[in-house]
Amino acid sequence: MNLLMSLMVVLSLVLMTLNHPLSMGLILILQTIMTAMIIGYMIESFLFSYIIIIIMLSGALVLFIYMASVASNEKFKLSLKLSLLSMMMFMFMYIMISYSNKSILFNNNDIDKVSLIKIFNTMTAQMTLMMIIYLLFTMIVVSNIAKVTEGPLRMKN
Repeated sequence: MNLLMSLMVVLSLVLMTLNHPLSMGLILILQTIMTAMIIGYMIESFLFSYIIIIIMLSGALVLFIYMASVASNEKFKLSLKLSLLSMMMFMFMYIMISYSNKSILFNNNDIDKVSLIKIFNTMTAQMTLMMIIYLLFTMIVVSNIAKVTEGPLRMKN
């Protein structure tokens, strides 16, 4: 858990220094996977984290496809200074989180483990079902509007 938390902090700091859209998308995907893993460990049920990772990765992959079609010919540069800085930050954060008071960071007794069940109880089941149907309808409409036969998202000269 400490390793995941320190990686999340380092990836957040690295994301602020990047300027290429594809590298930003890669960092976003890695942060999504780590967030899902942390949620799974904290709640002790990976079902909610699976749902989060599917939703976030599908949105990130749509952005990745759009950016790949728009910025396809840009050069990708890796900075040695940025790599060394991120390694040093990772080591520092890992040491700080490892030696800190663990009861402050993750106290599983305070987490309401049945809080995820509340969205599906009888009082809110109708609203949840309406939201699911609305999102499905919106996805079908957007899929029909964006026709595959009309080509890519941008016009080529």
